[in-house]
Amino acid sequence: MQDILNEPITIDDDAGKVAVPAKWKEIEVKNVTFSYGDATVLDNVSFSVKRGEKVGIVGLSGAGKSTLFKLLLKEHEEYEGSIAFDGIPLKKIKRSDYFTHVSAVLQDTEVFNLSLKDNIIITRGEEDEAAFRKALEIAHVNDFLGKLPQGFDTLIGEKGIKLSGGERQRLGIARAVYRQPELLLLDEATSHLDLESEEKIQDSLHAFFQNVTAVVIAHRLTTIREMNTILVMEDGRIIESGTFEELHARKGRFFELWEKQKL
Repeated sequence: MQDILNEPITIDDDAGKVAVPAKWKEIEVKNVTFSYGDATVLDNVSFSVKRGEKVGIVGLSGAGKSTLFKLLLKEHEEYEGSIAFDGIPLKKIKRSDYFTHVSAVLQDTEVFNLSLKDNIIITRGEEDEAAFRKALEIAHVNDFLGKLPQGFDTLIGEKGIKLSGGERQRLGIARAVYRQPELLLLDEATSHLDLESEEKIQDSLHAFFQNVTAVVIAHRLTTIREMNTILVMEDGRIIESGTFEELHARKGRFFELWEKQKL
């Protein structure tokens, strides 16, 4: 997965392209429309994220949230409209450079036949012990570390210890945090965790968010309550946006989703 591993790329991937603007100030998604065949999945989507802001995205399954992330991760580039960093189109940014600035945690974390530690530090070219320990702390990996026979040197993956869904998600969070990204993308990154574990990790992530720009797809609306902006998606469109307080007071679609989760 390109967003996780910085996989080797061919020269053609970056030919004629540019680096991410240094100290970029804003990401702008403008009039983005994307289709799979004849099915429109994103329909004229527009929003912006200033550097340092935290944006939450909510909506029912099939609303287009994960597809939007795929575009932000350069998995698809045949869309209408634009995604730009300080006016530089994402399509024109070098893939190899882009993924030195961006980390993502998706719903399913890939696990490699390596030690737990190597599964985390594989995301950077050099080993940073302090950053590694901090990543373990933020993702609360220590909660299951004691069950592994050789601790973080334990072989995991198909040829080693099999991790549960929640443990894999903790690994994915640690991996992304270890990279110390400028932009962090989270797609239901704690969906396999029980409520207590999720709340602990969310508290740690909110502290980490102070130093990054974050775009978060949430399955539990409580996890994005403190976001600068919340976008509500439905049928590939953004139908509402605002702070939690604004959306709750509006008593629209977000309010309906919030009340339903309270039941």
